Amino acid sequence: MEGPLVEYNQGAFGKESDFPIAYLDRDGVLNYGSPEYIKSPNELEIISGVKESISKLRSAGYRIVIVTNQSPISRGLYDVQALEKIHTKLQYEIGIIDVIMTCPHKFSEKCRCRKPHPGMLNHASELLRSVAHTTLDWWGNKPSPINVLDLMVGDRKSDMGAGWAVGARLFHVDSELGLPSVIHRILSNDEGDEFNPVG
Repeated sequence: MEGPLVEYNQGAFGKESDFPIAYLDRDGVLNYGSPEYIKSPNELEIISGVKESISKLRSAGYRIVIVTNQSPISRGLYDVQALEKIHTKLQYEIGIIDVIMTCPHKFSEKCRCRKPHPGMLNHASELLRSVAHTTLDWWGNKPSPINVLDLMVGDRKSDMGAGWAVGARLFHVDSELGLPSVIHRILSNDEGDEFNPVG
């Protein structure tokens, strides 16, 4: 299975191109995660306040992109059809998402889409804005973002690494609190959290 799995609501929110992107991890940011993974729509439980937070991001001019590592797909714990059903329910609960990017690969497959690699973020930016970062230097300076308000919200270092690689503002959250815990900071144009990708 090559590259990320892409669910793209093309043209759903107009044709302007000068907009920031809110890159959001899924489990622990939008919904509660599980050590056994979320394998069906019935197991999906949205974190309180997420729908309202997504609406606030949308009202502030952000395009919304989910970027999620889901290695259980490669390991045969559930299939792409189950993933699509999970994401159908997710969007029913929180609103339409511009792009949902899913990396189905295991770490051992050494793909370029699994976070902390920024492949999913760059692919989404290319789809939405026709421009993306093309180089990656973990030991260099944090790159400039395509839009100064671009941001990444996640509950893991891998999320922060992917966001750092595209110059996004970084917001690390507790997996029980998710996106609502940082929405005020985001909308007040907070510079985000410090992160060293090789530290």
